[in-house]
Amino acid sequence: MNSIYSKFSFRAAGVALGVGLATVGMSIVSGVASAATVTRLPDFTDDQFDGLINSGEFTELFVAEGRIGNNSPNQAERELGINDKAGTPVQSAQFVWGNGTVYDFTLEYTGSTVNYNVGGTLLNSTAFTEPIDTIYIRTKETANSNLRLNIDSLNTFSAPSDNDSDDVDYVLIEDISAPFTLTGTISFDWTGNRPNRSNLAYQIKVGTKPVPEPLTILGSGLALGFGALLKKESSRKQNKVK
Repeated sequence: MNSIYSKFSFRAAGVALGVGLATVGMSIVSGVASAATVTRLPDFTDDQFDGLINSGEFTELFVAEGRIGNNSPNQAERELGINDKAGTPVQSAQFVWGNGTVYDFTLEYTGSTVNYNVGGTLLNSTAFTEPIDTIYIRTKETANSNLRLNIDSLNTFSAPSDNDSDDVDYVLIEDISAPFTLTGTISFDWTGNRPNRSNLAYQIKVGTKPVPEPLTILGSGLALGFGALLKKESSRKQNKVK
C-alpha cells in the first residue's frame, strides 16, 4: 500500500483536526446536535468492534457498504448494499469500480428511510425506523490496493497510516441523530491483481450506544457527593488540630 494516502478525509474550510479526538460542526448533518465528536481509532481492530457488539456497548441499526466484489455486473457478487445488523443485505446492487475513479456518494437517513447513492446507483430501504447516535466507519485494504473516503463539510481529518498490520481502519463519529445526510467521494485503486469480495471495502455502521441507567447515574452522583463530604470533613478536622 502507498502510505501517502489517507483513507478518510473530512473536508471543509477551517482548521485541520489534530491527531486523536476533536469536536467539529456537522453542517452535513441536518437535525443533529450542533457539534459531533470525531475520533480516529488507529489501533482499533475488528475483534474489538465485535466485542462492542457482543457486550451491548454498540448496537448496529444498519450498514451502508461498498466493496470491490467481483467488479462486474455479474450477479454472483454484490458491490453495494444496505445491510441489517446481522450483515444480511436488505438492498443490494451491482457496480463496476474504475481503478482510481472518484465517485460521489450520499447516505441519508430520515428516521424511516435510508437512501444510499454511489456514482448514480441508488439503494433505498424503509426497514429501519429506530433512533441513532453513533457511526463507525470501517475500511479494509490489501497490500496492493488503496481506498479513499472523503466526507464533506467536516474539517480535514487524516486517518491512520496505511502501514497498520491488519489493513483495517476505523473512525468513530458520535453525538448525532436522525435525520442526517452524509455526502462525499469514494475511490478504489489497485496495482497488479485486483482484490475481490470484501478485501477492498468500506462500511458505514450506523447505530446507538446505550444510555446509562438512571440508578447508575444516581449512584455515581451519590458517590461523588459522599467523596466531597468526606474530603470536607477531613479538612475540617485537620484545621481544628492546628
